[in-house]
Amino acid sequence: MTPEAAFALEIAVVAALVVLIVAIVVASPGACREPAAGAGRAAAVHDVERALGAGTLVTYEQAKKAGAGKGSGGGTGTAGERCAICLSDYDGGGGELVRVLPACGHFFHAECGVDGWLQKGGACPYCRAAPWPLPRPPRPECAPMPPRPSGPRHR
Repeated sequence: MTPEAAFALEIAVVAALVVLIVAIVVASPGACREPAAGAGRAAAVHDVERALGAGTLVTYEQAKKAGAGKGSGGGTGTAGERCAICLSDYDGGGGELVRVLPACGHFFHAECGVDGWLQKGGACPYCRAAPWPLPRPPRPECAPMPPRPSGPRHR
């Protein structure tokens, strides 16, 4: 095989691979596109509220009052707190909505994409704690489970 023929064969193989990759990308709709901003965001908010509870979406003032005793929040605990995602200050009197994580008490602007972060990572962006509290110990008024029989098992 001459060098010119080998070079032409290499070019043909590379061109065939490029055509194959383009065909795969075109055949898989939505693989390389971002979801629609409105539909995806609404579904993400609904999923997070279902997992964490609807009470986690509150105004900044409510979150600040609830976290005052614990010293928690999205920042340093001062009046000029910043959202850890967008790094902008919270508006103290505007009634802006924040998402509060029940386990750690940190909160973030609802518009900053914390819902998407929680869906992907499943941890607080500030302290990396799980967003939901640990299960509570059994209540004393509940009877314990009876012990299993220790005899041989019948099949």
